[in-house]
Amino acid sequence: MAASAGLLLASAGNVTHAQSTEPQEISSRDVEPTFKLQTERNLVMVRVVVRDAKGAVIDNLKQQDFQLFDRGKPQTILHFSIERPGKAMAPAQPPAGNEVEPEENGEETATLPGVPRRFVALYFDDVNTRMPEIMRAREAADHFLTSTVRPGDRVALFTSSGQKQVDFTERVGDVREALRLLQERPIVPPDSSCGVIPPYEAYLVVHEHDLVATQVATDEKLNCNPCTAGMSQEQCLSMAKAEVDAEAMQSMNFSETQSTAALRTIEALVRGMASLPGQRTLVVVSAGFLTETLRDELSQITNRALRYGVIINAIDARGLYDASVIDISQATVAVSRNARTPGQKTQILLESARRQTDGIRDLAVDTGGVFFSNSNDLEAGFRKTAGVPDAYYMLAFSPQNLKLDGTFHPIQVKMAALKGLSLQARRGYYAPRKAVDPAVQEKEELREAVFSQEETHELPIDVHTQFFMKSETEARIAVLTRLDLHPLHFRKDGDRNRDDLTFVIALFDRDGHMVGGQQRKLELRLRDTNLDRYMKSGISSRSTFDVKPGTYLVRAIVRDSESGEISGLNRTVEIPY
Repeated sequence: MAASAGLLLASAGNVTHAQSTEPQEISSRDVEPTFKLQTERNLVMVRVVVRDAKGAVIDNLKQQDFQLFDRGKPQTILHFSIERPGKAMAPAQPPAGNEVEPEENGEETATLPGVPRRFVALYFDDVNTRMPEIMRAREAADHFLTSTVRPGDRVALFTSSGQKQVDFTERVGDVREALRLLQERPIVPPDSSCGVIPPYEAYLVVHEHDLVATQVATDEKLNCNPCTAGMSQEQCLSMAKAEVDAEAMQSMNFSETQSTAALRTIEALVRGMASLPGQRTLVVVSAGFLTETLRDELSQITNRALRYGVIINAIDARGLYDASVIDISQATVAVSRNARTPGQKTQILLESARRQTDGIRDLAVDTGGVFFSNSNDLEAGFRKTAGVPDAYYMLAFSPQNLKLDGTFHPIQVKMAALKGLSLQARRGYYAPRKAVDPAVQEKEELREAVFSQEETHELPIDVHTQFFMKSETEARIAVLTRLDLHPLHFRKDGDRNRDDLTFVIALFDRDGHMVGGQQRKLELRLRDTNLDRYMKSGISSRSTFDVKPGTYLVRAIVRDSESGEISGLNRTVEIPY
């Protein structure tokens, strides 16, 4: 692709206007696109799925039907929208009366379908899942791929080990072949000898200072390393407890490192899927991993998934849950020093087994997805988790007087008056630990607008596209974005009317990958006479991309700095081979 796919500093075109003006009244400059950055802002998003008594999704509710609470305090809903991802969206038609200057053989293309509408990423946790569970899950995934994936869907396979991965493709056979080669790839802990302390037991010892867990670990340590001759019982017990503290910390560090690596991979997938058009579904297949100390990390992944329009689903690869998921033999290590120890050890192991999927469950529930567990019908699990809700509601609020202390804030969503409905909604968030810079917030707003694929109409913009063939294998796409200045609120500065406008054009291929992006900043310092002139004509920005023939989605964004309002429109361009 001649226009350097992935290089986001391509020429951003020319600003056009009705008549020439003094340079100091309008200045424009190409800037590095800010939508590559990853930042956060003080806006909490909540996805809500509402079902009736029969489990059917309700899709006709209004903003006034919802009440939202942060730590029990009512919040003002600043944003409300209904999303119906199961219903294919027809691309918008270009508005009439907005012509691009003709180029040789150029013509305005009709808005055509061709960009995939569903992207499904299968994430197999081959580090924390045993081989029998992987075999059962991969067989179910193979059946799902052959029976459920529709023509035009894009499917990908990723793993926590980074082995046997396939990026998004319409070639299902490639994914099936990689599935067939999946196997368990455990990371061996530093110590697997007698008396090793499992991660959850270590968590109880280190973070909860649990007396029962500490006693169980100490008894096991004494069973494996009996007191030597000449050592008093007090000395022996003191040494055993010191070893327990050290080994529990080592076990916790190893577990946190392993779990953090798994979460970082999930976060990277969410980031990567942000640029994809249409439905974006991530299916996590795992036997689970401990996340008791990683709640903030889970919250950050939820934040990004909600902002980027990614629904996370999860499958408990262990299948039907019972006591067989643990190795009960681990509970018999301790001997008769304490007759209760084996039973207490069993309870700790059972609780550990119950909690190890809490993290992936929370990600699914908080992003509006499905957590499939306690069933051996994993094929049904893939069918349920690879889809998206028929409809959901996006609510957003800005917490008032929020302390920057990193504490957890429970969220509660209620129906104002309607009865008999069940709600699945995000259950909370973590407060930031530092204030958000306004410039950083602007960058994040632009990034979200570029990758959301949702059309917004806060500012009156028109977008026209055309292409012409440079050769048999090379084409050029021209994009003209025009803004009507009437709704803008200029700030008076002496004899000038000030405002800054940002134009962003992003180009995606038919697989949803960004292949080009251009950003331009317009600084308006208009005298009254010229302001009147531009009120009549509007201001336009023209961008061009050199591409190969194919189907492309053009995403045009305009942001007004004074009001913070953003508009985004989509256009599809199909260049025949």
